[in-house]
Amino acid sequence: MERTTNIDKQKLKELELLASIAINANNSIFLLNKNGTVEWANKGFEQLYGYTISEFWEHYSEDNSEFINILNDIDKTFFSTNPSLSFSRDILTKGGDKKWVQSTFTPIKNEKGEIIQFIVIETDITQQKEVEEELVQRWENTQTLTEHLESVKDYIEDQITELLEQKKVLQLAKEKSEEVLNKVLPYEVAIQLKKKGYASPRHYKKVSILHLNIRNFIELSEVIPIEELVTQLHNCLTKLDVVLENHYVEKIKTTGGIYLGAGGVPLRNRSNPIDVTLAALQIAQIITETNKERTEQNLPLFITSIGIHTGKVIAGVVGKNKLSYDIWGDAVNVASTIEHNIPNETIHISESTFNEISEFFDCIKVKKLIVRNAEEINLFEVKSIKAQYSNDPKGIYPNLEFMNILSRL
Repeated sequence: MERTTNIDKQKLKELELLASIAINANNSIFLLNKNGTVEWANKGFEQLYGYTISEFWEHYSEDNSEFINILNDIDKTFFSTNPSLSFSRDILTKGGDKKWVQSTFTPIKNEKGEIIQFIVIETDITQQKEVEEELVQRWENTQTLTEHLESVKDYIEDQITELLEQKKVLQLAKEKSEEVLNKVLPYEVAIQLKKKGYASPRHYKKVSILHLNIRNFIELSEVIPIEELVTQLHNCLTKLDVVLENHYVEKIKTTGGIYLGAGGVPLRNRSNPIDVTLAALQIAQIITETNKERTEQNLPLFITSIGIHTGKVIAGVVGKNKLSYDIWGDAVNVASTIEHNIPNETIHISESTFNEISEFFDCIKVKKLIVRNAEEINLFEVKSIKAQYSNDPKGIYPNLEFMNILSRL
């Protein structure tokens, strides 16, 4: 009898030790009954979810527990041959943050072999998930760029061959060129559509938005026949398209008097605030030259302004039959707000853009502006490229030193 008592005491100590380990473990460990109710949880549960067990009971009633759907989806016959089930899922914490966890459900059975409870162990794998997504994104960008380079190589070889062919082949080349001009999607997105059949929306943390507005567009449309106005705008805006292309800035759309471009999409780059600012200076110069010609032709001038902001956006393809590439987010709205609150014929940028370009451009802090959610930001007027980096007296075009620095960003 004494020996049996000692064994029982030893088992009790072991159980107490195991309970202590479970309570203080960093991983979330909890007991879940077959109805989806959390009956007990350790400190790791509170660290992961942000709820104490009593707060969790109060927030999630038995009817709306997030574990009910999980249990309903589990095939209970799975546990007849497997000791546990592991899978990853996303959760929302008490503070509203999204986390990824690895969950392992281990059933507890009664003497009849019926499941009465589950021991659930969960590990926070949010950082691992973010790293995996980043690696996937980098791989896709690398694949897209590789395909782009291969396509350019094939195109050049085809052009060399076509130059040696007769009029019929030249006509075919012309038709191919016209087909390319009719495409409205960025090349990288077009490749994804061709390869996958779809192009998923992407989140971008650093994109620079160029918002140009022909402020007197309505007035122009009232005094110039629409056909003539469209032709005049076409002649001007095609020059702007070339500027954007030369600086790796994607033209997003033209709506009425609004001309929208974005640097850093669809291929990410770190230099996009500088790229967009360079493009804006050259666009402003083109507008100035265009207005000189319009003055000589006795035509009303294009009254413009440009707002630039750097921030987060979502970019993707919209539409079913007529596809278009577009961007959404607060960064787009802030760039528009900046443009609507600045003088004519100026380029103004937000502080987020200024912090990225101030080493290379002469800017003047002008005022504060209230944008989304009553947030106040500083505005800066871009005057020119700094003298040591400029290739011309006006500070519009970068010199070789500037371009060498830009190529290394």
